[in-house]
Amino acid sequence: MTVLDEYHQNLMADIRREADASGVMMVEAFFDRMAERLTEAGELEVADRAFYQNGEGGQKLRIDGYAGDPRDCEGVLGLIVCDFVESDNVRTFGKSDAPTILNPLIRFLKKARTEEFRDALNEVSAAFQVSDLIITTWSQITKVKLILISNRHYIGRDDAVKLADAGDVPITYSVWDLARFERFDRSGQAREDMVIDFAKDFGGPLPALKASQAGAALESYLMIVPGQQLADIYDKWGARLLEANVRSFLQARAKTNKGIQTTIRTEPELFFPYNNGLSATANDVTCVQTAEGLAVASISNLQIVNGAQTTGSIHGGLKTAKDQLPQVFVQMKLTVVPPDRSEEIVPKISEYANTQNKVNAADFFSNHPFHVAMEKFSRDVIFASKEGERHDSKWFYERSRGQYINARAKLTAAQQKKFDLEFPKTQLFSKTDLAKFEFSATGRPHVVSKGAQKNFAEFAKEIGEAWSKSDVKYDELWFKRLISKALIFRQLESQVPKQTWYGGAIVQTS
Repeated sequence: MTVLDEYHQNLMADIRREADASGVMMVEAFFDRMAERLTEAGELEVADRAFYQNGEGGQKLRIDGYAGDPRDCEGVLGLIVCDFVESDNVRTFGKSDAPTILNPLIRFLKKARTEEFRDALNEVSAAFQVSDLIITTWSQITKVKLILISNRHYIGRDDAVKLADAGDVPITYSVWDLARFERFDRSGQAREDMVIDFAKDFGGPLPALKASQAGAALESYLMIVPGQQLADIYDKWGARLLEANVRSFLQARAKTNKGIQTTIRTEPELFFPYNNGLSATANDVTCVQTAEGLAVASISNLQIVNGAQTTGSIHGGLKTAKDQLPQVFVQMKLTVVPPDRSEEIVPKISEYANTQNKVNAADFFSNHPFHVAMEKFSRDVIFASKEGERHDSKWFYERSRGQYINARAKLTAAQQKKFDLEFPKTQLFSKTDLAKFEFSATGRPHVVSKGAQKNFAEFAKEIGEAWSKSDVKYDELWFKRLISKALIFRQLESQVPKQTWYGGAIVQTS
């Protein structure tokens, strides 16, 4: 049995169990489970269920979910469609199959923009609410992102593919298939390598000055990036460029800055001297020699660790200052960090580059002492068996994505059975889960409802500040109380959807 076969088998078993426990259809349980991955990976800020289907064949309309109010997501409208197949074996689909799944969602988008379609729907239905949101916010929408989630294996290699525009609004789609979810659950890496090919796709290699000596611990470059190139790169990959950015991490997204935007529009030639520039990292860099000297031809897995506002503002210029962008230039300090050192080095670069951030523990990533402490408690603290069960157990805390799967994979079959009794999969929880448990119990559901990343951003700021003052209270008793909050949260989470009064997620349009 391959790794993907085993993942599929376990996934389907989990989906069946969750569907039975919550009283929902398997496709709904699949959506809920994978929506958590989408938000944890930063693909979307929130992901709420909103099922609607009507018509057949070329007239079919379908939507399974949406990504909240575009006004809270930099003008990005996210729509989700499910491709769920009940099968004991891994099924596949290819690029040619994607339109059959995506076209009903695209038709829904076109229909949902019309008041005639909206007004023909029941006002309490999810489709009405999504349509009303789209109509209300369309003038502020800058991009439509379609997400296809599937429990089949996608044999294409596309990521963030451009489709035909909806008027002046570009549409992209990306596929989250079985292999991508498995990769994320195992290692936290949800995508193939992101290779930015300047020579091929963005106007040509970028002149660069090497800023490190031969044999240096880390390779570094200084570059001047044209604003048009940076805007086009961000337009294609978006938040993927900011995944290691502390300020983006703490704020959940990069906000545009009115002062920067004004400079772009009115004094674009002064942008370079006025702006502090970008600090960035990459896994690898390919250089070439040109007539003018050294140039960077491509960058693998670029991460802008300082400069989220600058990047977001320059990207905004595609819409507000298109004629001025060719006159905008920004400096970039680029450091090549090998993947095996990224967790050690990147948070430090990000923290030191963001010295204006008030959070003392700015690198509140998986290696922060708080997470290390919670991980230790989770491996040591034993909880009494539930009524009717024979074995005591523990709650497994994943401070880094994939710890559970990887720890289990190293064991023999007999050891895996013991592991499953000691750490039941139902007692696995992540950093974003921990934040939800804590903030729900302390009376902040309005923060939790903003989505996993925004909620965790608030939690990170609060715990980071508290930890820097004193870590005494975060002891074994604190951890035990956390698990009591987890039990209540998950019990309510399973019971609420069964209630007759529950109508699913409500879209805010005010």
